[in-house]
Amino acid sequence: MAEANLNGVDIAYQQMGEGPDLVLVHGLAASRAFWFLHYAVPLSRHFRVTLFDLRGHGYSGVPASGYDAVTMSKDLAALLDHLDISSCVLAGHSYGGGVALEYAGRHPGRVSQLVIMDTKVNRLQPEQKLSDCPHLSPFEIEIAAKSGHDWDQEKQVGLLFLEVLARWRLQGGESATRDAFTPFGEGRGAQRTAKQWLALLDSTSAGQEFVMAGLEAAAIAALPMPLLLIYGEHSRCMPTCRALQQLLPRAEVEFITQGGHFFPISHAAAVRQRLARFLKITMPGTEAAAAEPGAASP
Repeated sequence: MAEANLNGVDIAYQQMGEGPDLVLVHGLAASRAFWFLHYAVPLSRHFRVTLFDLRGHGYSGVPASGYDAVTMSKDLAALLDHLDISSCVLAGHSYGGGVALEYAGRHPGRVSQLVIMDTKVNRLQPEQKLSDCPHLSPFEIEIAAKSGHDWDQEKQVGLLFLEVLARWRLQGGESATRDAFTPFGEGRGAQRTAKQWLALLDSTSAGQEFVMAGLEAAAIAALPMPLLLIYGEHSRCMPTCRALQQLLPRAEVEFITQGGHFFPISHAAAVRQRLARFLKITMPGTEAAAAEPGAASP
């Protein structure tokens, strides 16, 4: 791991592999480790892969403010300048996709290809409600029932779920059900991540800034690079996906069958297969994934 002070914040990062540059941006309550095993390792056979921790996450610094996607995209720009990366393939999941989108809109000549995975773009989807997707996993049903919140009235379901889950984990919550992947999973690392997430919400302005709007719709529509949109069938970010399809009709779109928000981990083989086609590379395991259910073009 390396570290650079960028925009007044220490940003932790690492690189692996050789070749054209590929940069991966994780989502909220995660870290660069989200990408490591399923994506960074196999992709490093074709690219120089750059991973980093967003401010407030992982081993990066925790300033009092600056958690909107626009400011985080400036952190990304400073990091790429620091690393002398003039052009890259850029991919982001969840909030990381919003950061990637903001960067691409401000530096279109520096992004050769853009991949957005299950991202809620605040400009296009200001609210995220339970009704945005009728599907709830057994684990989500269990946690929602125990929380005491009126989820039908909640306007930012994803953010509330992360907070409720983190507080429940730290209280020693046990579950009779379990999704293929959940934030703040098992072990000491999960407890540490839950504590870090709650400290971020309790001691900074992050909670208010996470929902700030960024790029105007016209700027999104003007993005010139090839784009791949990957969304889960059971995603509550689907209003964003539909809006992006309208703004970017030439974008390639993939829906992950039975995929929830964290499909990059739960359906990693199917996602790698789709990435390989978009990037025009071959990755181990993608041939087998092609014969398995998981990815379906619209």
